[in-house]
Amino acid sequence: MISRRGLLSRLGLLGAAGGALFLVRDRLPWPPLEPRFANGRDTPWQPLPARGGLIDIAVTVNGAPIRAVVDSGAQFSAVDRALAQRLELPRTVAAPILAYGVSGGPSLTHTVRLDLALPGLHIPRLRAAALDLAAISAATGRDFQLLIGRDVLRHLVVEADFPRARARFLARHAHRPPRDAIQVPLRLKGGAPMVAVHIEDAPPLDVLVDTGASGVLALSAPAAEDAGLLAPGRRVSSAHSVSLGGLSLDRMVTARTVRLAGMTLRDAEVQVYTPAANAPAPAGLLGTGLFRQFRLSLDLAGQRMFLARSRLIIVPMPEPLG
Repeated sequence: MISRRGLLSRLGLLGAAGGALFLVRDRLPWPPLEPRFANGRDTPWQPLPARGGLIDIAVTVNGAPIRAVVDSGAQFSAVDRALAQRLELPRTVAAPILAYGVSGGPSLTHTVRLDLALPGLHIPRLRAAALDLAAISAATGRDFQLLIGRDVLRHLVVEADFPRARARFLARHAHRPPRDAIQVPLRLKGGAPMVAVHIEDAPPLDVLVDTGASGVLALSAPAAEDAGLLAPGRRVSSAHSVSLGGLSLDRMVTARTVRLAGMTLRDAEVQVYTPAANAPAPAGLLGTGLFRQFRLSLDLAGQRMFLARSRLIIVPMPEPLG
């Protein structure tokens, strides 16, 4: 049985040890994107599935309705290979590429071009990797055929109100964070949004902000070792994760404290994964499990993230007439 802690990572890890999708041996520059908002500002709020955990939204690809996961851990967007074949999405002229997750072996693939749309937003001529997402979707019980990666996210702001189970996109000029939001500075490393976390008494560690990961925190085995989480006497259990390479067995440990952005998590479960050989995998992943009590805004171009407590809005009823 697959752990629900598993993170849905990009064409890579989809379990509690998910990881960004990395592209290797791609020499063709990716064309600039031109996201087009119908009103020039934002999209309507879209509902998130009741099961929750990820930013999972309804979109269309070349007019075909599908589900997509917004994945800040993915270096680039990806579409299910079988869907690409069924829709006859045109291949780009780029040579074959290698796609890596944070664990498992690489996948040889190619890229296609597609038109992505959702209410209030159109992104024409999006280049995406064609990968076997159906296997990951089936293994995790989540119905999605597209990953929206950082190639899209660096052009706009994504806002996910997890307590109200809704999400939307905004143009950067239209984004206004709530007044009580906590601003979390990000550092881009190769385009990947990184944030410093403090695990118990260990030195701060930069981890990847990964909205494609449904857990709270996952660390590579070397990072977990350095943080003292695998020291003799620590309790270690097992957990599963899914990647392009198939199902893998990881370790689960408990950190007494995890601190970031003025917040302290106590007795936090941390999944420990074995990085894929030769993959430029991050030392750790910070998943949406951390954000479930917040309204999250992610602004990659501005190198910042906002977290605000979601509040119910009480609308007074009009007085009856007469």
